[in-house]
This record gives sequence, structure tokens and C-alpha cells, in this order.
Amino acid sequence: MQFVFAIVISVVVLLHGVAYGGDNPCVNGPPVNKNPAECCETPMLLDKEIMMDCYKQYGEQTKRQMKMEGIPRGCCIAECGLNATGLYSNGMIHRDDMTKMFMDVVKDMPQWQTLVRDTLDDCFKMAESMMDQIEAGAKLESSFEGEKICHPISGTILRCMGMNMFAKCPAGVYKESDECNQLREYSKMCPII
Repeated sequence: MQFVFAIVISVVVLLHGVAYGGDNPCVNGPPVNKNPAECCETPMLLDKEIMMDCYKQYGEQTKRQMKMEGIPRGCCIAECGLNATGLYSNGMIHRDDMTKMFMDVVKDMPQWQTLVRDTLDDCFKMAESMMDQIEAGAKLESSFEGEKICHPISGTILRCMGMNMFAKCPAGVYKESDECNQLREYSKMCPII
């Protein structure tokens, strides 16, 4: 099930990776065909059933949006997941609630606690620095029938969390190998989980 969840999160975060760069080195995917969970079993910060339901609802739209150029579109899979957990409403992430939820997930995982807290802080700082671009994405109009426009903040934060948690996977959790090292290098610039 973790692999399936990794695929859902990949779509969530890849949308933002593709959209935020013209000559995107991430567009062809990781350099190796390896499940990231085999290299680093990252904590499931959001309920996997909720995320699977959101993927079923918005996966096709997200795949179509990934091929679009222009201002980056918000990821409705991410927004749906944060809505379902009460962490998002009206273009705003409830940061204190998110911090509490994520820290509760890792309360019995001391090797992840500092990393999750610090990464969340870093991701919010990064989002603040991109707020003009994020707000422009929120004001887009539908470009195809049935397209829902979602606010980019949810996908921006989830993408950042996924990339950084894998890239900074703690010693003792990370499984060293050539393929895992290639994935780790790739994840420093491209989302994989």
C-alpha cells in the first residue's frame, strides 16, 4: 500500500515540478526504476485512504494539467487531501493544525521528529517566497471542460515535504545502495514521493 501511496504523492508533486520549470530535468522521471519506500520508509503524514480517494477523484485532471504550459496550476489531489483532514480552507493552510497532525504521526519516531518540524517550517518559508506565483495560479480559469481550479498552496507544501523528507532521510532509516543514492540525488531537485 505504501508504494501505491507513493504513486499518488508522485502525481501530486510532479505536477508542481513540471509546471515550475521550462527545461525541466524532472520531466522524464527518476533515473532508476526503484520504489522510493525501499530506500527510505518515510512516515505517512496524511491518511493514505484519503489520498487514494482524492487521487481517484482528481488523478485524470492532474495528469492532463501536467502537460499544460504557463502559470502553474494548483494540485486538486493535494487540496482534496488537506480539505478532508481539515488542514485547508479558502486558500489557507492551517499551519498550527498541520504541525500538530504531522508531529503526532512521528511522535513514536524520534529520528523523524526534528526533520519533520524543521522541514515544515522550511516549506512554509519557501511558499511565502513564491506567494505571487502561487496566487497567480489560484486565479486561473478552467482551460478544459470539467477542470476544477485548485489553490496551489496545498501542492506546494506537500511537494516540498515529500522531496525534503526523502532527500534528508535519517541515517538508520535510509538504505544505502547505488540505486537509492541516485534516487536521493534526483530527489534534491525533483519530486519522487
